[in-house]
Amino acid sequence: MNRFKGKVALVTGGASGLGERTAKDFAQEGARVALLDFDKANGLRVETEIKNAGGEVIFIECDVRESSDVEKSTQIVFEKYRTVDFLIHSAGILQDGMIHKLSEERWDNVINTHLKGFFLILQACTKRWISYCQQNPKDTIAEYPDRRVITISSQAAEGNIGQLNYSAAKAGMLGMVKTSGLELIKYNIKTHAIMPTLIETPILGELLSKEDGKWRKYYSGRIPLGIGKSEYVSRVILFLCSEEAWFMNGEIVGINGGRLDKI
Repeated sequence: MNRFKGKVALVTGGASGLGERTAKDFAQEGARVALLDFDKANGLRVETEIKNAGGEVIFIECDVRESSDVEKSTQIVFEKYRTVDFLIHSAGILQDGMIHKLSEERWDNVINTHLKGFFLILQACTKRWISYCQQNPKDTIAEYPDRRVITISSQAAEGNIGQLNYSAAKAGMLGMVKTSGLELIKYNIKTHAIMPTLIETPILGELLSKEDGKWRKYYSGRIPLGIGKSEYVSRVILFLCSEEAWFMNGEIVGINGGRLDKI
């Protein structure tokens, strides 16, 4: 229950879905949690629920698409907790459309939330981590503070009809993880991506409820273990931040519900 006691986890998109579940699980394991989200009402709800359960948490209203918002929010977190140990980028939206109907606005909204948002929060944290390491040089990499970065990609990174923007964003994250893994390991910063299949979250609620549950039935029949629960994802995120995953870097981990081919 205290696996991460004394550690600090910063979670974007922490007001709902996978971010909410991950934030609550970190808090339950003793971590101090910072929630960043533009959904103020749900962010405050999650903050209250974590506090009522005995956890330590702060909610900060933040739009990860805006560099000024990200910089200001990150500064608040570092000033309050002095550092961040785990950065979890979970902020995400769906604005689907077939290629010939997809608007530029929908393209920009999805790309900026998932991909630009990941870049901005990654940069905001890493420049502070690197500054600390440069001011406190060590003889070996392992002597630097152990930092982890996890971004939530998707099985859709391999392509999905009607999701050109979403697939592009989620695939782009994989390249960012490999590049940052190469750049940042000299400071003992390890970066990973997870690729979940369909998970029961608010962001997918509209899709799964369409046409009297037709799509829920369709996808449930194509995933051997069924549509996933949010805790199936958060458990993997917490593992990647644990001591057991200390020797891992730049990994892309599928959470596939047992299915090995495309949905």
